[in-house]
Amino acid sequence: MKKRVLSIWLIVLLSFSLCACEKEGDPSEDVSAGATEGGTAGSGVNAGPENGTSCDDFIAIMSSIKEHGDQTAALGLPVHSEYYYSFAGASVSALRYAAEYILWLKGEGDTLASFTSGSRYSGWDTIAEINYASPYTSYFEGLLLEIQGKYDESITPYATASIMPLFPDEGLDFYYLKKMEVADLYALRDRLRDLEEQIYSAYTPDLKGRDWNRQWFSAEYLVGLSSESVKNEDYAKALDYAKLALKADPFSANVWRNAAACALFAEDLVLTGSYIDEGLAVFPEDEGLLDLRRAFLKAGEEMEAEL
Repeated sequence: MKKRVLSIWLIVLLSFSLCACEKEGDPSEDVSAGATEGGTAGSGVNAGPENGTSCDDFIAIMSSIKEHGDQTAALGLPVHSEYYYSFAGASVSALRYAAEYILWLKGEGDTLASFTSGSRYSGWDTIAEINYASPYTSYFEGLLLEIQGKYDESITPYATASIMPLFPDEGLDFYYLKKMEVADLYALRDRLRDLEEQIYSAYTPDLKGRDWNRQWFSAEYLVGLSSESVKNEDYAKALDYAKLALKADPFSANVWRNAAACALFAEDLVLTGSYIDEGLAVFPEDEGLLDLRRAFLKAGEEMEAEL
């Protein structure tokens, strides 16, 4: 009976394209809504010391994004709150790890792993997985390679960061961190650790130890991977990609349709309903989501009638 009811839903779902590439929202606009005047996550942070990017402004902006996570969590929008928390978390952790890395290069500590062990998350792959949409992980990875004279190796992370939607229009320049005094770097690290504690006390990333695919910042690309996985009948993988797409861009109705469809293919009915409800909270007039809800409710009624 369960399979028959699911097939009714799938007839409706198959009328939607899981690989549609339409972009219906600009995540930078929503991320920047909570930023301080003079700098946003979408347009970058203010120029800081001697034409460098200001760490003070960076911290203020990420604090505001964290507060956006608090606000959306209070409104009962868990996917949106995860987006804000994870974006702020990945970005702050990337700068903190970069500061620790530079301290280690200056002779602090023994091994890099032991020196960073007191922090929440370390390693570029691990930090990137918190939110692949943050350009700061790739940027700081490139910066550390450049600082070490590994110019050829720095090209890929720098180039990846530069094409990401939330990379600041005016660019980033944290190279001055290399010249900072050890005491100042420790002070910066401690400020960032404090902000990390605030973020990760409210949100715990679900890390799976994935190998970092640098294209996973793109919700469009991830929706395409979901579609491929559905065609291959690997519904668990399809749902995993759909979740990553939501974390990359929860401001597209197409991403919500894809997520709800993948959750249904994976037979996670609770998550399917949750995605439909939260998607409609943001896109109340989206016909695709409305059709999904009607089909979902009708199938639920039929299931109850057969019990």
